[in-house]
Amino acid sequence: MRIRRLFFQNIRNHSETELFAASRVNVFTGLNGRGKTSILEALSLCTLTRSFVASQDVAMLRRGEKLMVARMEGVSDYGAPRRIDVRWSADEGKKIILDGAMAANAAQVIGAAPTVVLFPDLKAITGGPPIHRRRFLDLVLSQAKRKYLEDLLQYRRLLKQRNTILSDARRRGRGIDPMLLEPWDEGLIDRGARLMHERTKFLKEFEPILRETAEEVALGADEIGVQYQPDSLTQPAESMNEYRDMLWLRSKEVKGQEVRRGTTLFGPHRDDFSMIINGGDVRVSASQGQHKTLLIGLKVAEFHYLARQSAETPVILLDDIFGDLDARRAERVYDITRNLAQVFITVVSFDMLPFLRGRSIAPDDAHFEIENGGIAVRNYGSGFQPPTVEKSSGGDSFDLSGIDLVASNGSGS
Repeated sequence: MRIRRLFFQNIRNHSETELFAASRVNVFTGLNGRGKTSILEALSLCTLTRSFVASQDVAMLRRGEKLMVARMEGVSDYGAPRRIDVRWSADEGKKIILDGAMAANAAQVIGAAPTVVLFPDLKAITGGPPIHRRRFLDLVLSQAKRKYLEDLLQYRRLLKQRNTILSDARRRGRGIDPMLLEPWDEGLIDRGARLMHERTKFLKEFEPILRETAEEVALGADEIGVQYQPDSLTQPAESMNEYRDMLWLRSKEVKGQEVRRGTTLFGPHRDDFSMIINGGDVRVSASQGQHKTLLIGLKVAEFHYLARQSAETPVILLDDIFGDLDARRAERVYDITRNLAQVFITVVSFDMLPFLRGRSIAPDDAHFEIENGGIAVRNYGSGFQPPTVEKSSGGDSFDLSGIDLVASNGSGS
């Protein structure tokens, strides 16, 4: 996948911004708060249907505005054009158009332009609570496998409804008729078993990729491994049916606790996976440098996994990560990612990339200086030609003419 053009309105402090992307490395420099990350957020909104920073879409909306728009145009590895338009407003929620057709839901879009994101807050994957590792699993698998994403969305809906029943009963101080929960239990167990089975297969496939990429990043310094820790089991099950049986038994064991606590206490939303470095648990035995190496290795391994599963080269977004890296590791990350795919990088200044000093901009690279929610300077490598863009008679406004507006997922993300 190669992104050629990005256009967006009313995202953070950007009123209207357009850029033509270089095919290899795009570096955005500027002081904090000037709008660098917002450009990557706009890309993420198109490819992942949400920001990698904001928990809700409304948080991205420029102050005083009611509507935000983002459009990404690119070309697939097979030469097919790809265009994703996203519109969000408080009144209508989010609407997405994929290649000219209204998307029925986010699941239809996620994975169409696979994207790998690395930003400082993701360090919680290696050292934080289990929720961050589950998010990592879910994002990778959701981009790689449409069925996993559909199962995940359905599981979350069932879990929310079941938790509402339990919470209401706890608030009223009453017991629950088991028959009331039974319909939700059947669906939750079925979807949960599918998710756990897919996570088991994924980590088996992912571990050798991670080991190889972590060695590449650290030049072979550490031995890396991962171990899936499914809810209530000491080791992964061998089949989906085993997961179903386990979840059914666990649902009976915790029924009383669930009524007292008002929440569901079994299922893949309680899973974790541990990471091992040189024989020890990363969370207690890894140094700060090893945490950084492992996180970078995870994201590079994610890239390779997605490239294999989707038969499409993912785009890489690196947001403000180089300030946390020593010069040797920073250069290593830059060189590895540059040789893999189209990369979008934000840094305060080129002082964070000292290995680039004295180099001229490569023909397939670009440098953008960001000031006050806009691009102040654009420097492209020699020979760069912006692609021809076809505009509708309405200019770059979000054109919904002739499309049935049925795909809205509410006001959140």
